[in-house]
Amino acid sequence: MGTAAQQRLSITDVDRVLVSITLCHAFGIGSAVASAWLSGAAVVLPGASGIRGCGSPSQRAEATLAALASQRCSLLFADVHTLKALPDPGDKDLAALRGGVCKVGSGADFLEDVKEAKIGPSGELKPLQYAGVPLIALGKR
Repeated sequence: MGTAAQQRLSITDVDRVLVSITLCHAFGIGSAVASAWLSGAAVVLPGASGIRGCGSPSQRAEATLAALASQRCSLLFADVHTLKALPDPGDKDLAALRGGVCKVGSGADFLEDVKEAKIGPSGELKPLQYAGVPLIALGKR
């Protein structure tokens, strides 16, 4: 999982990888953290993730946005719940953000053909992106 993410995202030692989901989940430790470590990239754990638990989507979203800006993260690993809860970045500087992965369901396959997810306010399909930056879907084929 980590090697696939490292290669697909072209992660290098200059990247800062924000992991907005718990490290107790395979997506958190197996894809996000492993891909960063294999590359020598920094791992950024916002206050509502890490080993201690997931927190609510709104807590994760708030902590994720703050860390994306303050830590100048280049890659985001998130799930659809956090992505749906992420507010508009407003005046936050996210210029360093270049891509990421969004877990859209069970499974660990990169779903290159999935470009939308149910992340609209009423569960409608919206482009799989944040702050205009496209994210790659991860799930089951």
